[in-house]
Amino acid sequence: GDTLTKHDGGPGARHVRLADLPRATIGDHIWHPLRRALGATGFGVGVYSAETAGDVLVGTHDETSSSSNRHEELYVVLTGRARFSIDDDVLELGPEEFLLVDAGARRGATALVDGTSVLIVGGAPGTVTAAPYEHWYTALSADTPAGMAEIAAGGLIDYPEHGQLNYQLACFRALAGQLDEAATHLRRAVATDERAWEWLADDTDLDSLRSRPGAIPIRTEVGGLYVEQAGAGSDIVLLHAGIADSRMWNPQWATWAHGHGVTRLDLRGYGRSAAPQGEYCPAGDVLAALDALDIGRAVLVGASFGGLVALDLACANPDRVNGLVLADAPLPGYSWSAEMKAYSDTEEAMFAARDLLGAAQLNVDFWLGSASEATRSAIFEQQLRASELQVDAEADDVLLTDDLLGKLGTIDVPVLVVVGESDIRDFHDIADRLVAEIPKAERVTIPEACHLPSLEHPAVFDAAVLPFIERAQ
Repeated sequence: GDTLTKHDGGPGARHVRLADLPRATIGDHIWHPLRRALGATGFGVGVYSAETAGDVLVGTHDETSSSSNRHEELYVVLTGRARFSIDDDVLELGPEEFLLVDAGARRGATALVDGTSVLIVGGAPGTVTAAPYEHWYTALSADTPAGMAEIAAGGLIDYPEHGQLNYQLACFRALAGQLDEAATHLRRAVATDERAWEWLADDTDLDSLRSRPGAIPIRTEVGGLYVEQAGAGSDIVLLHAGIADSRMWNPQWATWAHGHGVTRLDLRGYGRSAAPQGEYCPAGDVLAALDALDIGRAVLVGASFGGLVALDLACANPDRVNGLVLADAPLPGYSWSAEMKAYSDTEEAMFAARDLLGAAQLNVDFWLGSASEATRSAIFEQQLRASELQVDAEADDVLLTDDLLGKLGTIDVPVLVVVGESDIRDFHDIADRLVAEIPKAERVTIPEACHLPSLEHPAVFDAAVLPFIERAQ
């Protein structure tokens, strides 16, 4: 056969002809090792052939014996015509017909004409889900956009965050007039597939969304900070943790923009924002961004370091804040435990040795020990990106507020203090102090969460936080 190559010189495809395949006589029928000839590794595949009419094409068998692969099998006649027996049924199969046989059915086939051959593709039932594209390709066979959306939405069971699937659903739902759902899918699309930002720019399928404020998400750069915005209404600003970037808010970004204007940004030295240089003030950067984006007052939702930034901004500029959500936030001057100090010393040593991969893994293990693999993988990538931006930066971050601890009692807006049940003890102690010193503060604990409850258990986090935000507006 022929081997086709990719542009990088590696193998790209393998082409073989039936006439060139080796043949092996297995009992009273002929088998051709197509899988081996192609080097296929994702599925079982082979070819059976018969030289004359009446010859056995496929030996009688089922796929339940100890010697079988227990596969379901797809049969396709390549040449000629075949008679299949399936348990007590008989079926004649020719070209352009497909036959799928369950593992437990007893099957066999004989050739009806000379030179008949049949392709068999097999696999263990339930081990392969439909690829995302199959859902929106199939959807195109429906007669209406609503029908297309209904079919494509089935793919969300296996691929809830798949960018291109969500983008196609946004288009189908927009065409069907289901604008709220379309906007949600569009936010999920841009959150997980960078290409979606380009697709939405001039896609006429989304025209019905363009006249609705905030339905089409936007991204921009403000003073060196990467910013994304969606939705319309009272403003919410999402400030990420020091082990993450704005992508940690993907679950909230998709859903909170119903009735709110949601802004998320990468702080300096994180994600797609510029690396810090010299002395800089994260809260000052956020305040400047709010000015540039014409956001007068907002509820600030901060995770970990982002919570400290939110506190700093609120103490320095109380007129810009409607409320605060502080999730596992630190406090300056806190006397950290031996556990925290040991972690910090290890991270610093890894950073000094430029072991950025090791430092990223350390952070994932320390902060998110019991989180899902998907959460851990996402934060590993975000932490590694931050380390790459910061490793050579000669910078010092400072607070906007003098004596922040002394001003906690002056915060005169509602404050929700959130802590993950499984976070280290220090953050439970800090949460207690915040609730004790801030007049309008209340506390909620997210069960089974570690340091990033909004990402680890978004539904539980949202159920606790969204009602508070509504009250704080």
